Amino acid sequence: MGPVRRPFDTFKFILRKVVLAILALVIAFPILYMFSSSLFSARDFGNLALLPSSPRWSNYTRVFALRDFGIQLVNSIGTALLAAAIRTTVIILAAFALTHLNFRGRGLVLSLLVMTLFVPQEAILYQNYRTVATLGLLDSWAGIIATSLFSAAQMLLLMGSFIAVGRDPYDAARMDGATDIRYIRSVLIPLSTPAILTVLVQTLITVFNGYLWPLLVTNRPRTRTIQTGLTMLGFAESGETGAQMAAIVVITLPFLILLAFAKKKIENALIRK
Repeated sequence: MGPVRRPFDTFKFILRKVVLAILALVIAFPILYMFSSSLFSARDFGNLALLPSSPRWSNYTRVFALRDFGIQLVNSIGTALLAAAIRTTVIILAAFALTHLNFRGRGLVLSLLVMTLFVPQEAILYQNYRTVATLGLLDSWAGIIATSLFSAAQMLLLMGSFIAVGRDPYDAARMDGATDIRYIRSVLIPLSTPAILTVLVQTLITVFNGYLWPLLVTNRPRTRTIQTGLTMLGFAESGETGAQMAAIVVITLPFLILLAFAKKKIENALIRK
């Protein structure tokens, strides 16, 4: 027989559930309204409705009928995945070198990397563009991700996680004959999964949502990302707000699907941590 719940405890339990439900609804409302308004007609927007009077699935047909929408969406997803994979790999190796290896000038290298945090990105925007243009990387995935391959802030985050692991596992692995790469793959990454997932997800979102830099380094519609292409679809000028919201839904879906598949792994990683 389970413990007897007192009336006041029952009230607190119900109140907590109600508050959590309200907070969940507040957080989910923008996403739900986005899906709902993607089926709106112009009249629904004028009436400030929450649900479509008559769902207009033609909004989605209008979006997918655009010639370059699909390739721009592929460009955004592809560059985000590629940049996230490269940046995460580079940051793991850099953080490992600066926390586990002893070499001359390590302090100077770390200081220089940290100093990059104080350099505004706008101050080097023109020089970055000139470099990418000189290398012939305009209108390419390489040009889009060229400035997203390293982050000193994320490296410091990962260094903190690696320092928390300590050097003892590394020394033991070296005595057993393990190489640095094997130690990173078999010991360091599993023990630092939450921090690595944070770097990966942050990079995915940042690169996918990037607007100014892709706008500068792409000139042809088929090489643009969806974020830059969305402003050039003409839906806002023509008053097709429903079609514009449908395009935003399509852009959002990849991350919702990714979150659905990765949710359990992220929770397990945080619990292990």
